[in-house]
Amino acid sequence: MKFIRSRFLGYGVPVIAILVLTVLLTITLLRLTDIQRSMRNTANADMVWALSQAHIESVLLSSAIFGVVAQPDRPHDIRFRYDILISRINLLIQGPQARYLKKIGASDLLTPHFQALKALGSNINDIDAGNFAYLSSVESTLLEFHRAVSAASAQALIAQWDEIGERLDKYRNAVLTVIFLMLGIWLCSAIVSIQLLFSVRKAEENQRSRQREVELKRELETERKISQLYRSFGGMISHQFRTPLAIIDATTQRMIRARDRMDSNEIARRADIIRDATQRLTVLIDGILNADRYLDKVDVKKQRCLLLDLASEAMVELQSLAPGRRIVLTDETGNASWVECDPLLTTQIISNFLSNAAKYSEPDTLIEMRIFREGRMLSCSVTDHGRGISPEELPHVFDRYFRARTAADVVGTGIGMHIASQLASLQNGEVSAYSSLGRGSTFVMRLPAPKADARKVVAPEDQN
Repeated sequence: MKFIRSRFLGYGVPVIAILVLTVLLTITLLRLTDIQRSMRNTANADMVWALSQAHIESVLLSSAIFGVVAQPDRPHDIRFRYDILISRINLLIQGPQARYLKKIGASDLLTPHFQALKALGSNINDIDAGNFAYLSSVESTLLEFHRAVSAASAQALIAQWDEIGERLDKYRNAVLTVIFLMLGIWLCSAIVSIQLLFSVRKAEENQRSRQREVELKRELETERKISQLYRSFGGMISHQFRTPLAIIDATTQRMIRARDRMDSNEIARRADIIRDATQRLTVLIDGILNADRYLDKVDVKKQRCLLLDLASEAMVELQSLAPGRRIVLTDETGNASWVECDPLLTTQIISNFLSNAAKYSEPDTLIEMRIFREGRMLSCSVTDHGRGISPEELPHVFDRYFRARTAADVVGTGIGMHIASQLASLQNGEVSAYSSLGRGSTFVMRLPAPKADARKVVAPEDQN
């Protein structure tokens, strides 16, 4: 129910407000159009003007007739004035003026007089020629027309004022309607604006929530990694330090219990045991302390190197430490194993692989080294036939302080493979591991080959 209400407030209210706003705007435009059209209707004012013009022309005609009677020898314009009067009458009996006269009830009043004036054409000609026999008839007709036009003008004026009053009332009502419509438009606009502001605020809150969620996930992942690191470090410390400390403790207790029966040679021998265990602890501690310092101070100096030479150097170094160890190096590139790398760092990576292979395989087993191409990368792999790593532990083999369960009886800090991974990354390279429990492991280093030397070939099969 709460979700439906939230959806309605979020989407239904704005949609309804927009629809109402559209309707109100449409009605407002229609009302304004009606007002504009009504303002253009000036038929009443035109009618008053037309009646006044007809009345004026009839007066001028009467004046011209009296002028002829008083001074027959002077020039006169009786016929002209009569024609003008007839044109004014024709204006009144045609088009919108005729309809308006009929509307206000003046048409029946004026029509007989219009017809009578039109019938005076011959009499006007006689008067114009100096024949005054019809003068009284013409004057009577004009006088009746004056009265009728005056009455019609009064009716038109009254109708005009009534229409103006109605129009003003209509305008006032229309303006009030427009005002209320504008208030409705303002209210709908305010609703939409407020909803928009709430939506923007909610979007910002959602964005902040998502950012906070991402930050929390990142912090949680960091905490998880730190926790895993501490567990790995604690496990490594617990295992690696326990053996030397146990040796020191057992030897010391033996010396305390049998000090009266020990000769100098026995004491010296046991002191050497304690010293060896102490040195092992020192080496472990130094390895842990120096690992991060080493990575922080690494200065990468890339140059064009032959990977075969670097692998041979690492192999010779291991053979000097383990003279009887069999190592086979195979170059599948045809003596063209050029790479862009730092030679010291690359040799360190290969040495770590070789040391790891020698440490976790029997002395009489073979260690195989191969150099080959993988697309634009040049690879060096080190394969041993030793204990191997379980599938569930293999993804963590390059984690700091991680040591597989199969390496529990071998002295080590779990830092060597992590250092190899970091050194490869510093050179835009990568490392990977393949292993089969009980059959051995393969560690591969991949470094970018110079563009001119990069050739796409089939990658060798990894060991399973």
